Amino acid sequence: RPQLSPSRAMLAALGAYFGKFAGGGAGATPKPPLAHSAWSFLGAFTGIFVLGQLHAHVVVPGIHTPLLVAAFGAMAVLLFSAIKAPVAQPYNTICGNIVGALVGVYVVSIMEAIGYGDCFWFSGALSVSLTIVAQEHLDAVHPPGGATALIFALTKPLHKEHFLFVLCPAATGAIIMVAIAVIVNNLAAERTYPQWWWPKATPSPADVATQAAMPSPMSIVMEGECMQREVSRSTVETVETGDTGETTEQEPCDALNPVYECYLDKFAGVGGQAPPKPSLSESFFSFMGSFTGMAVLGLVDTYVLGPQYDMKVEVAAFGAMSVLIFSTSKAPLAQPTNAILGNTIGGAVAVIVVACMQYLGLLEHTYTCAALSVALTIAVQEQTNTVHPPGGATALLYTITPPMQALHQKFIFAPAFLGTVIMVGMGVVMNNLSPARTYPQRWLFDDSKKEAEPQVDPRRLRILSL
Repeated sequence: RPQLSPSRAMLAALGAYFGKFAGGGAGATPKPPLAHSAWSFLGAFTGIFVLGQLHAHVVVPGIHTPLLVAAFGAMAVLLFSAIKAPVAQPYNTICGNIVGALVGVYVVSIMEAIGYGDCFWFSGALSVSLTIVAQEHLDAVHPPGGATALIFALTKPLHKEHFLFVLCPAATGAIIMVAIAVIVNNLAAERTYPQWWWPKATPSPADVATQAAMPSPMSIVMEGECMQREVSRSTVETVETGDTGETTEQEPCDALNPVYECYLDKFAGVGGQAPPKPSLSESFFSFMGSFTGMAVLGLVDTYVLGPQYDMKVEVAAFGAMSVLIFSTSKAPLAQPTNAILGNTIGGAVAVIVVACMQYLGLLEHTYTCAALSVALTIAVQEQTNTVHPPGGATALLYTITPPMQALHQKFIFAPAFLGTVIMVGMGVVMNNLSPARTYPQRWLFDDSKKEAEPQVDPRRLRILSL
């Protein structure tokens, strides 16, 4: 077979690499109905509000450590908006968040032991990238876990907490959020959460059909439906059935029974299977992409925007964004439109909510403000088809952090918009180095409508370049 000269081989490789920048031509995701967004709003508001109240009245007074941190804003988006995603299931949520905390604690401990404890940009980049690798090989990929790792690495007062940080907020907060998601999501007719508790069983078509046909518990109560069940109890009625004269024992009609049955049945989920573990080579690309992206973000923050312009770009949301872009690069939530618009929406909603609460004299109600910001962010993201979990973390960060509120409208530009542009840019540059990856899958809402451009087979490109 004819061999390419080194220069032509390099040109062919560069052509294939830059050709990926055009995107994969993926189609749009459907916009959810308003009823879906109403349930998302209710669930997210409840989850963040409960965490806030426990943080203020139980955890901080009791053990003097935080419970409500920015990572839970991203978690709320997953648990109440993207509830069918593998990264939103309980195993991923709890295990993935604990992994992020553990990695963050170990990295910071090692950095302090070797005398580099104040090198925050390096600690942050290493914590997030190692979290991704650990999550991938534990089948526990969960973007907020990256945010949890970054929070510990960047927040010096937390370093004295050491492994207490793993217990609270990482494990405790995740368990509380999952519990609230199970309680609230399953009230809606079209929702079943979790899809699975442990990623092992593939749902059968019958299970999926049964769950889809289940009415909402609310509708049963409102319509007064009455279902009868065959039971074997001594207190039931005996009824003659059919032409054979056989009898069956049936419980007296009770409208509350189907409410509890269909509601609690959803708690078991429909079964599911985790995505296959990536190869070690793909985890290497995830690690290198995440580390490079977070390092660039940290260096720009530390040496350019911070000292010269009094702006921030390295915040917790980008730990979650790094997991999305470099570990789940094909997911709709990770595409540039969702990332840039979704995170900017989170910043803008938070700024508006805080300004309104301040105008009304209600700003001291911090956790109501935080819950409202995250819930509204999710609703706006859904109705603009730009769902992006780190946007919830961005909104929560602004509402619970007074130094961020001091940035006012600048917060929308940096970190919300500018930091996302940097991360998306690094995602395009680094992901496409892997032969198995094409990032983005789409640049706009629906790239499948573009006229298909002819793709040149790399093998033909070799022949044509001779």
